[in-house]
Amino acid sequence: MAETGSGGSGFSGRPSRGSGSFTVHLADELEVYFNEVAHGRPVGFVASSKWKPPTDIYETDDALVVYMDIAGMTAEDFSVEFADGILTIGGERKPRREGKPHYHAMEVQVGPFERRFRLPVAVDPDSIRASYEHGFLEVRLTKLPPRLSGPQSVKVR
Repeated sequence: MAETGSGGSGFSGRPSRGSGSFTVHLADELEVYFNEVAHGRPVGFVASSKWKPPTDIYETDDALVVYMDIAGMTAEDFSVEFADGILTIGGERKPRREGKPHYHAMEVQVGPFERRFRLPVAVDPDSIRASYEHGFLEVRLTKLPPRLSGPQSVKVR
């Protein structure tokens, strides 16, 4: 298990293609929806210079985990940054070079990608750990304890 990134997208599958409150760029998700539904284009084929690997985001008792399905890369191919409550994962999947192939289907996306997520819970920025194994990138951040909520009394002096 190699580790990448330090310090400072979306759930996979249909029908819940959108990323809910996690995605920073709502316009990007709307573009995906528009291309898939209105134009009948296959999932993932978006007129954009960057594509979006399918990503799950979930919580455990003590951590927030971002799990990205991104085969065909190495740990060094990723950048993972966390700043101002936004986790950014980027990189580039290079095309396989095997002469000049005659494709019958071409569904594996290549080229640069970037996913940005506003995290739904407070996390410790110093706790970020990323590992890449068996085609999956996992980014783990330790959750901070919830702040006290509700009415608070302050004595005026």
